Amino acid sequence: MAEDICNRISKSVTSSKCGKSGGINRNSWVFQQDQFTGAETLNSTTGALSGFGLKAGEKGIKAVGRPKRGSGANKSNTTDNGSTEVEQTLIQEYRYKDQIGLNALTEFLKADAKVVFQETAGGDIRVFFKKYGSETSTGEDGTGTNLTDDNNIMKTTLTGKEDDFPMFFEAPVSGGQSQLAASRAYLDALVTGAEVVEEPVP
Repeated sequence: MAEDICNRISKSVTSSKCGKSGGINRNSWVFQQDQFTGAETLNSTTGALSGFGLKAGEKGIKAVGRPKRGSGANKSNTTDNGSTEVEQTLIQEYRYKDQIGLNALTEFLKADAKVVFQETAGGDIRVFFKKYGSETSTGEDGTGTNLTDDNNIMKTTLTGKEDDFPMFFEAPVSGGQSQLAASRAYLDALVTGAEVVEEPVP
């Protein structure tokens, strides 16, 4: 219905399609750059990353942040010789309830060269820091003084310089699956069973 409303002008003027929601969603799948091995596959239609391999015995983690409390920002710089460098930044907030959760977030921040498959609020998955892994990780811990809605919130910011903007991830779709469901299932199979970052209460 919403799509019809956005496109109902059909004579000499046509309205633009409804935009997707901005910002990032709560689900992230996090690996380290040296865990990857073998060839990657690309979607033959869209060019998105559609498959990759990890070294034997390696698993990533699934990090569950606060919905609509994060963002991604990417800025390119092209030199006069034609080379391009893209500074990628990924911000996410996580809620934790005890020392175990705080320790997990501390370990997450310390981990080197993170590659993050980040779900967006619009239903896509983008791959941050794919080639080199993140370079810096910062955490800002809040106890409610400046964050009026919650206690024990960690705001994390990951940055890194890459050759390109974060690419899309679209796993192969089978049966009646949606693209997002197929991509989630593919990534879920490559992470440890327990989520390292506690899932928030909506």
